[in-house]
Amino acid sequence: MQIPRLREWRETRALSQVELAELADLSSRSVAGYEAGAGARPATVRRLAEVLGVEVTDLRGDAEHFLVEAPTSQQLTLNGALEEERRAVWEAAADEARRLRETGEAQMRKALAGWSASNERGEPYATRREYLDEMGDLLQEVYGAYVAVGEAYVEAALTQGGDEASVPSYLKEESRVANDFYVELFGLVRSAGLGIRTGADAAAAKRAVEDQPEARSYSVEEPEAA
Repeated sequence: MQIPRLREWRETRALSQVELAELADLSSRSVAGYEAGAGARPATVRRLAEVLGVEVTDLRGDAEHFLVEAPTSQQLTLNGALEEERRAVWEAAADEARRLRETGEAQMRKALAGWSASNERGEPYATRREYLDEMGDLLQEVYGAYVAVGEAYVEAALTQGGDEASVPSYLKEESRVANDFYVELFGLVRSAGLGIRTGADAAAAKRAVEDQPEARSYSVEEPEAA
């Protein structure tokens, strides 16, 4: 679902993209994407509407009507600005995926080494849990970057009439290597004998630990808890 009037209402409420993202429990990259024309899940649109104090219909508006009614010169300006914003979001998604690739493997290996050493020393579970959570957070970040690049790839193809040949070459490459990197990190964790839970399973796993009640999208667990 597209929300073409999101920026208008955000600015009316005097909020930055970062502030709105924090209030709606989203990433600022996601907010930027929605404002640039990316589709959002209905539940996300409802959450944004609630934060901004408006109705869902207020956010959706009727962008096509505004463009049709505008003078030709204004239509060209609006379309050009939208295209520029879209490309900025695509490039930001690719940049984030590259950043994580540059640092992610070393970070994951460090967390794995820390957990292994802590386990060998027989330290309390709470100490080992810190390393496990670091691994889970990193997996979530890398997966999120992979999804963002994939969405950018699809959107780029759709804006070119479904012609994948017109998708920017960097998006084609990033959509491939971002997936490969996620699979690589996932494999590193599993090769250490650790379990990985996602979504509702991850939330349930975290609630089962008395001193770590917060839910996570990814939860890395020791063998006996996996």
